[in-house]
Amino acid sequence: MELLALLSNRDEQIIPHVKESIRKYTVYPLKTVEELEDLNSNIPLSLVIIDTISHNLSSLNTVLNKLDDDMVVLIAPEKLDKHALDALPSSVYDSVGLESLRIELPIVVERALERQRFKSELRLLRQIKDNNNSNHLPAYVKSEVDVFSGRFESFPSGKYLPEKVLVNFAKMLTASFDMRKLFNHFMDSVMEIARVSKMSIMLREGDGFYVKTHYGLDPYIAENIRLRKDSALAGWLMKHGRIMQKPVNPSNRVAVNIKKEMDLLQCSFSFPMIYKGRLIGIFNINNKITDEPFYREELEIIYVLCNYLAAAVKDIDQYHQMWYQKEFTKNILASMNSGMIAIDKDGKITVFNQQAAEILNLDPSQVIGSDLRRLPSPLGDILYETMLTGTSYRRYEVEILPSRIPLGINSYRLLDEQQNPVGAGIVFSSLSDSKQLEERLRRAEKIEAVNQLMAKIAHEIRNPLTSIQTYVQLINEKYRDDTELHDFYVSSVNRSIQKLDTLIDRLITFSISQEFNFENVDVDTLLDEIADYLEKHIHQGYNLQRHDIEPSLLISADKKLLVKAIYYVVAYIISRYGPDLSLVVDARTIMKGLPSLEIRIGFEGEEFTEEERRDMLKPLTEVDNLEIELNIPISHKIVNGHNGKFEIFSEKGRNIFVINIPAIERRAASVESDTRESQG
Repeated sequence: MELLALLSNRDEQIIPHVKESIRKYTVYPLKTVEELEDLNSNIPLSLVIIDTISHNLSSLNTVLNKLDDDMVVLIAPEKLDKHALDALPSSVYDSVGLESLRIELPIVVERALERQRFKSELRLLRQIKDNNNSNHLPAYVKSEVDVFSGRFESFPSGKYLPEKVLVNFAKMLTASFDMRKLFNHFMDSVMEIARVSKMSIMLREGDGFYVKTHYGLDPYIAENIRLRKDSALAGWLMKHGRIMQKPVNPSNRVAVNIKKEMDLLQCSFSFPMIYKGRLIGIFNINNKITDEPFYREELEIIYVLCNYLAAAVKDIDQYHQMWYQKEFTKNILASMNSGMIAIDKDGKITVFNQQAAEILNLDPSQVIGSDLRRLPSPLGDILYETMLTGTSYRRYEVEILPSRIPLGINSYRLLDEQQNPVGAGIVFSSLSDSKQLEERLRRAEKIEAVNQLMAKIAHEIRNPLTSIQTYVQLINEKYRDDTELHDFYVSSVNRSIQKLDTLIDRLITFSISQEFNFENVDVDTLLDEIADYLEKHIHQGYNLQRHDIEPSLLISADKKLLVKAIYYVVAYIISRYGPDLSLVVDARTIMKGLPSLEIRIGFEGEEFTEEERRDMLKPLTEVDNLEIELNIPISHKIVNGHNGKFEIFSEKGRNIFVINIPAIERRAASVESDTRESQG
């Protein structure tokens, strides 16, 4: 069993990430150098991982010099270059950067352990040589006898020992993620086994196999040759997984085609490079330069090395793919105008781009790797809810506490290949500039509206006041004896005063911040009061209907103002389009999603245009009739004060005003109590 030690005192930041990324190995977390030395003296460790952020390298020279070669992997803020690594003790194998810890650490650890395994094999071979017992070769050399096609001579006892092969192959494992170095070390290893005249490595790309590196081949042939994935040679190697020796006297069509392809490749033997049951490459060699036959052991070792090569190639491919994806993602995140934050399934922050740092005024190096509670409220709550429940926020506005920064947020759930949640992310942008601009526009519009309003008030009030003044004078001076004329004047004065009173009521509601007196009201009670108010103030021209009313539903409302909001809409329609139209007031409770009360006020007629619908919500667009003109804006204002929605739309020859008020609770407890009492 391979045992790994981790030297770090950052329990919440480094240790969980390391254990998660290399969880197939046993990792002992240690906090001090003394603990490491004590553990290493009692238990043979395979590898030591050191967090250089919590333990400075300058204080580790002594312990590093005591450890075996290539036994240490360093975690540093940034990956160390070759010159920096060469300056360190020989016990240091490689390093990984903090930002790419999850990607690079498993690969580097795997390579370091592979190197340790080969060094152990090499020591074993030397012991065998010292004991003059070369017949006891390692298990991996004793491959199955029938893994090839054909028969070969056994290797003369004591003539060959593959120490140099293992040395070269160990170098191959230190080739980092350089594919060309990997191929060069591999071919050096093969040349140590058998001095061949020609060889080539082919890798699969798309629908064929191409030569990636070669020795002894004509460059033109190497650059232009391609084997289809369903070619005779590739198909045979994939099916049988054994070494193919070029047929001498082919007796069937497949053998003939294989011979032609191997002649083209100028090889006598082809080895399959298989990774997880898939043929990813082909290694080809020609005869020895001495024209001697190949021994069984030589071909066995090359066969085994090809399997290791296939695994190394896939590791490098995967590393480069992840590196390119990481760089691509990093560049995108850096150039984004919006902030981006992501968490993993453990609630740790994995992504925190520069724009997020600028908006929230936080240091990314202190945030990445920490718990989501490090984020200002309510960002952490939104991320956790999105990951846990799958709820996605779209164009959602929040204020970040305590600085009260307005943000527009979109949240997303992150899933793995099996559609299991593995984290969540949010993209957000600051709304401070747009909010300030909107506020300035509102102020400018309000000032302009007030100026127009004052002019209109003067115009609207002047006429009734003049009438009042004139009629009062006539009543007092001229028409005291004429009862009929006296009554006419008195009624005219009353109408003028009533008009002024109504107008002033609307102006007050529109122009000042309204104080709402909220109380819990059940829907039926509210609809009864709406019906009574409409019947009292509007005698005809409408039809009030109720559909699917949920009696237990409660809403928080100022009954007086909400009733007026409905009345203002009905009065506007009747005053504007006449009492003869078919006006229907339809009330119902909506139980989908969040329960709410919805009131639709509709009538048949020419459909509103987009401009008309927009102008209805704006006051002061007409001078002729201010009393009617203020109805819709006032109703809109009251509905907004109840956290409701006020919408105007047209469909199929009908114009509809929709008022939606959210419910706060269902009166289940009281209904159940009433039921019990009635049953009793």
